[in-house]
Amino acid sequence: MFIENFPLSKVTSLGVGGPADLFIQPKSAEEVAKTQRFALERNLPLTVIGYGTNLLVRDGGIRGVVVQIADSLASAQVRGTSLTAQAGCLLGSLAKLALHHSLTGLEFAVGIPGGIGGATFMNAGAYGGEIGPLVAGIEFVQDGKVQRWKGEEFYFAYRSSRLQEEAKDAIVTGVELKLAPGAKPTILEAMNDFQEQRRSKQPLEYPSAGSTFKRPPGHYVGPLIEQAGLKGLRIGGAEVSTKHAGFIVKKGEASSRDFLNLITKIQEIILQDFGIALEPEIRILGED
Repeated sequence: MFIENFPLSKVTSLGVGGPADLFIQPKSAEEVAKTQRFALERNLPLTVIGYGTNLLVRDGGIRGVVVQIADSLASAQVRGTSLTAQAGCLLGSLAKLALHHSLTGLEFAVGIPGGIGGATFMNAGAYGGEIGPLVAGIEFVQDGKVQRWKGEEFYFAYRSSRLQEEAKDAIVTGVELKLAPGAKPTILEAMNDFQEQRRSKQPLEYPSAGSTFKRPPGHYVGPLIEQAGLKGLRIGGAEVSTKHAGFIVKKGEASSRDFLNLITKIQEIILQDFGIALEPEIRILGED
């Protein structure tokens, strides 16, 4: 059931980070509930990750149990204008499934890496779209039991949701999205446009964890970092992308400490130069 001392560098897009004491990839909501009960009964910390595309695990790893909701929990179906997906379904795959059924609303998600569970947890978005407004229902595990919320019980804000604010121990296992009928050529055109924007602007040729910082009110992170002269700044194997300063990429061998030190350096300089406190958008977990 569990893998001991599993290297989390194997399941994160940055490819850095220490081990999980106990690691599991559940295949059902019931198995997630069983795992949560196991941790609760033994007073073990439990951490949930997805595909690790917005995650920085510290070099000392994560204590207790790490649950990865990924391709072992990833089936989806469409009925009418409703798309129901297990939490491990990739966003890009769901956008293409919606296209196949001539459903509009998910075009913005075609280039977002990671699964629908994590995207719902953080209300992921891009190009003016967000997951939150599409949510019609959520299946989740809390207190060792499978539970459900209707869409109106789920609230969200910029890169935040009820799951973060008051249900932090809840584990998303399934999401129902309410989409709308659309014309396939129009949907495909929008998806292709978003993909081209992503390819032209983001440093996809290097490992990263996506946008490093949340967008502060009234500002864009990339231009701020560029104005501060930090494009290309490097600590160890971590570098501010020369293509898009809002990303920190991995160049050669790197440790989590390299990324943490570079994040701190950027925050200090932006605060000093502009009086703006940057907050990480990537999740930073584990011990040094």
